[in-house]
Amino acid sequence: PQFTGTIDSFLFTIYPSMGIYTPTGYNENFMYIQQSAQTLPNGIGMGGQIDYFGLWISAEFGRGHSKARPKCSTYGSPCLSSSEEFKIDLIEVWGVGTPYLPDEADENGLSSILDKDNTAKVLLELAGKARHSEGLREPE
Repeated sequence: PQFTGTIDSFLFTIYPSMGIYTPTGYNENFMYIQQSAQTLPNGIGMGGQIDYFGLWISAEFGRGHSKARPKCSTYGSPCLSSSEEFKIDLIEVWGVGTPYLPDEADENGLSSILDKDNTAKVLLELAGKARHSEGLREPE
């Protein structure tokens, strides 16, 4: 399995108390993302290792786990949920950083983040969202 991310990655909790968990330096398993695999888990994992993530969200976004007992090896976080396995009721996604601006070379503003970032495509596919415009644009 291939992990991605940098030492700028972190996990956090808000409830029952605020906590921010930065990399311990033990490993570089910051972020795992997989879809359509036969032998590996499909979904998004943060920290830890396969099947023992600090935080795991299944590809269907319906279930997750936080199997960081006693602590996540990547972030040093405790279990982030009241039980190791949980059902997801709601996911809130935040964007942090500078807003996306089309490249200056594309004066028509037709550039898409999906063309530039394969991770964005994978996230849409994991969410079950089809790309209806695939193949409809003029070749560049």
